[in-house]
Amino acid sequence: MVNLSGGSSFIRGVLLVLNVLFVIIGLILIGVGIYIKVDNDFASILNKLTTDGSLEMKTIGFLAFVMIGGGVFTLLLALLGCMGALWKSRCFLYLYAIILILLMILELVGIILALVYKGKLKQYFEEPLFKVLDAALSETPPNKAVLSSFGELEKAMKCCGVHNISDYERHAYTPESSACKNPKAVGCSQAIIDWFNKNLPIIGGTLGGILVIEFFGLISACLLASAIKNAPDSAYSTGPPMPRFMRRGRD
Repeated sequence: MVNLSGGSSFIRGVLLVLNVLFVIIGLILIGVGIYIKVDNDFASILNKLTTDGSLEMKTIGFLAFVMIGGGVFTLLLALLGCMGALWKSRCFLYLYAIILILLMILELVGIILALVYKGKLKQYFEEPLFKVLDAALSETPPNKAVLSSFGELEKAMKCCGVHNISDYERHAYTPESSACKNPKAVGCSQAIIDWFNKNLPIIGGTLGGILVIEFFGLISACLLASAIKNAPDSAYSTGPPMPRFMRRGRD
C-alpha cells in the first residue's frame, strides 16, 4: 500500500467529494431524461419531431436519450474517479483525467456552437414545429395526441400555434388552449426562443459550474497520481487494496 502524506490525503478527500457531486449530476440527468421520455405531453411531440422533423429537430427529439446517456456516463466517470482515489491507483486516476479532458473539450465545443447558432434558433424551431402542427391539423380527424401536446405547450409558454392563431384558422380549427383566446399571443416558436434567451445566463452558469467541478477533479486526480508516484512506498495499487493476510505472506 502507498502511504500518503496529510496533504495528499486531503486531495484524495477532495476528489471523492467532487465525484459525489458528479454522482448527483448524473442522477439528475437520468431523472430528467426519464421524465421527458415517459411524460405523455413531452413524448408525443418529441416522437413526432424525431419522425418528421429536420436533422436539428431530430436531435432535439432524441433529447431524452441524450440526457439518460449523459447521466449514465457521468455515473461511470464518478465510479472510475472514486476507485482511483480509494484504491490509490495511478492507472485509474490517469484514465479518469484523460476522460475528463476529452469531456471538457466537448463541452467547450458545445458552448461555442450554441453561441454561434443562437441567432439561427428561429429557423431551426419554426419550420419543423409548423410542419408537425400543420400535418396534425390536416388529418381527418385532426391528430388529437399532437394537438394535445401543443395545447400543453401553449398553456405552459402562453403562446398560440407556431406563428400565431392563423396556423389554426387556415384549417378552420378552433384550439382549446386558453392562450389562443388572446389575439396578441405570440407563436410558440418565438416563445421558445424568448425563453431560451432569457434563461441563457442560467444555462451558461450551470455549464460553467460543471466545468469548474470537472477542472478541480482533473487537477485533484493529477496531483493525487503524482503524490502516489512520489510516496515513500514506491509500489502503487492498480486494483483493490491487497488483503492483510496476503501482505504478511509477502513480508
